Amino acid sequence: MKPTTLQFIPDEKLNRIEQDIITIKELLKQKPEQSFKLNWIESKNVPPLLGISNRTWQSWRSKRIIPFSQFGSKIFVKLEDLNKLLESHMIETSKTA
Repeated sequence: MKPTTLQFIPDEKLNRIEQDIITIKELLKQKPEQSFKLNWIESKNVPPLLGISNRTWQSWRSKRIIPFSQFGSKIFVKLEDLNKLLESHMIETSKTA
């Protein structure tokens, strides 16, 4: 019977590989939650981030200045939409010679 490649790998290296696979599996399980946190922000965190009042933020949402999602009393906005809002109101620097 021909020996397999695994028979030539020391046990400690195989154990390390097994631990790495377990770690990778755990990280992959967390990815959807981390992806959500990277793409969405809870509405209550937006006013301090932009330096505006809660009332102004409420007014912007009421006027549909920025899109949002609501689940019950929780409101979320995409960070991408906040960036678009800021970029659309950017004032360019003047070009001097």
